Amino acid sequence: MKRINASELDSLDLGKVLLLDIRSRKEYESDSIRGSVNVPFDEISSGLSKLPKDKPVYVLCRTGDLSEEVAEILEDRGYDVYNIDGGHAAYIVSLVSSKL
Repeated sequence: MKRINASELDSLDLGKVLLLDIRSRKEYESDSIRGSVNVPFDEISSGLSKLPKDKPVYVLCRTGDLSEEVAEILEDRGYDVYNIDGGHAAYIVSLVSSKL
């Protein structure tokens, strides 16, 4: 499975890739990355059919564990998929670190 570090998220062109946030709706609504799409983990089985196969999918969860599971499922279904190591928590840490 392909992976990227959460600190690399800002370099993605969200016009060319899909950033899939699988955190709960509440988490997503309180703090999400602009341009991401929310399909909560507990809805993933019904939400997969809505995902385009014509661009890479980057999967994000809170810590990187559940997104790894979803990335494996997507990979098995023929998607070009990347897991975001460390998830949203690591992304927030990278944002704070870059401002220090």
